[in-house]
Amino acid sequence: MPGLYVGGKTALDWQGIRHNIAFRPRIALWAFQSYRFPDWVGEHMPFSFQTTQLFRDDAPIAAWLRPLSSKSNEILVSIPELALLELASSIGKAGDKGQTLEEAMHLAELMRNLRVDVLTSILEYWIRVKVLKLVRDLGRTRGHAWGNNLQAYVEVRSLGKRWSRSGKDGRRLTLKP
Repeated sequence: MPGLYVGGKTALDWQGIRHNIAFRPRIALWAFQSYRFPDWVGEHMPFSFQTTQLFRDDAPIAAWLRPLSSKSNEILVSIPELALLELASSIGKAGDKGQTLEEAMHLAELMRNLRVDVLTSILEYWIRVKVLKLVRDLGRTRGHAWGNNLQAYVEVRSLGKRWSRSGKDGRRLTLKP
């Protein structure tokens, strides 16, 4: 399938950035267009599949995907900077496909060496303000320099507005401008 790649939590895991080790992990698949997988795929491999548009249409997404040296060259995986953004975009999604904020905080703790220049090059095309604020806050609360560097992007895109949402457990997540 053209445009199919491994992203989010799975991409981080496959690149050695993990907090919990799952017995049978769910593979996070991403693509540019929707696709209906045959039923047998889910029977043999638990997966989630997202086609959420995260970028402007002119984004050079292929530049942020790489094959892993230990895997097939045909399996593309998000680089860590993109994978963190994808992970954050999955926080709070319905069902068991969603990412928990707690685990994202633990994974962000391990990502102190993100490449700021690469992250900011991705953000030039980024359209999801909620994700941008969340990643900024994940970096800042962990004391990572890259978290502080995201404020300029937040200011340009958020127009001074906060984002807030209540979870099923009643806890409220508020992301300030």
